[in-house]
Amino acid sequence: MRYRSIDLLRAYAIAVMVMVHFLENLSGTRDWSPDGFGAPIFAFLSGVSYQLWLASRQNRDCSSDRISKETMRRGLFLIGLGFVFNALVWLPEDLFTWDVLTFLGSSILVLNVARRMPAPALLLTIVLSVLLSPVMQKLVDYDAWWLNGYFETDQTLSELLTGFLVTGYFPIFPWIALPLTGFMSAPALLNPQAAWNSQRKYWLQAGVGLSALAAVLLTLRLTTEWGRLRLPAWTMFPASLTYMTAAMGIVVLLLAGLHNRIDQRQVWQIPDWLMSRAQRFSRFSLSIYVLHHVVHLWPLWLYGLWSTGEPSAYWGQALSWWPAFLLSMLFLICCDRLLLRVEKHRIPTLENLLRWLCE
Repeated sequence: MRYRSIDLLRAYAIAVMVMVHFLENLSGTRDWSPDGFGAPIFAFLSGVSYQLWLASRQNRDCSSDRISKETMRRGLFLIGLGFVFNALVWLPEDLFTWDVLTFLGSSILVLNVARRMPAPALLLTIVLSVLLSPVMQKLVDYDAWWLNGYFETDQTLSELLTGFLVTGYFPIFPWIALPLTGFMSAPALLNPQAAWNSQRKYWLQAGVGLSALAAVLLTLRLTTEWGRLRLPAWTMFPASLTYMTAAMGIVVLLLAGLHNRIDQRQVWQIPDWLMSRAQRFSRFSLSIYVLHHVVHLWPLWLYGLWSTGEPSAYWGQALSWWPAFLLSMLFLICCDRLLLRVEKHRIPTLENLLRWLCE
């Protein structure tokens, strides 16, 4: 069963990521782009989707061993795809940047363990992964890994492990909290027979509380002298306590609200033209994520290599912000037309390959 609320959220997340990456990689601007909103939704929904996939497998009487094998294959597929993506779409020296795909694959492996954990232990894991992350970032001197504004590491085992756990673009700590939160909250938020049961109330209260806490932290930081010195700022790299608190609260409230208004009560009628596109972008989100990088990065590398001998010579400075923004919109329009042909002619995609190899 597909939930329209999930399709809308995932389509929004991938569209935001497309726009942000075009703006950052082509023009170097992050001033007004919705930077930081797409990735948390994407990560949270990976946990929600795993919970729904797990329920469908259990309804088919799949054994626990079979579920584990399929989960492991899915996780390893995404990790492998992430390494290929880093080497071929970015540059070979960026093989171990620990980006979104390697994180999502790793989180699926973690979810295979989390599905066997009791709820209190799982909740404790979520809390500790967020609260301990600032301490871990301090211990490993996070800023020393980001001297030029992007993540750099030597190819030593200790540095690779540190990047994977703490200092990469999307390290396990604290980002694993979002898939785990999605996995744990999905049964309560998406259960149509328990609209206001205790679990749903708990998650809604938690979402409101986390969002309010982040708002208070930001307000005090902006309005008081001691707040600027002591309270965490809103930063995605590293993912600060304020950022993670807000992200977790907002995604819980978004899914609960949209599911209630769109899937359950059908109070909000989404136009067919918008809903069909959202479902299409949601269904092929993995392929879109890889494709949009190829479309705007490969020409950038080739032009830099041809004109200066250095592939990354024009990274972040090839265009001003408005041509980069228009190109992102043009890509989304062309992508919609391309996906129509993919559906019509049943052209294989990364999603098909994942299902064929892993199920």
